[in-house]
Amino acid sequence: MSREPPDADIISDEELTELLADAEGTTPEEIERSAATLEIVPRERTTIVDIDA
Repeated sequence: MSREPPDADIISDEELTELLADAEGTTPEEIERSAATLEIVPRERTTIVDIDA
């Protein structure tokens, strides 16, 4: 059984940026500038931690 979300729940990067900007009371451009400074590791190199254990 896949743990992937249904396609209906997937939003675009632009939609996510707009939602984050609205939630933070800033502009999508500021969200994009801030994201550019983050070091985002590809998910193939990530470690999943179960915090409920």
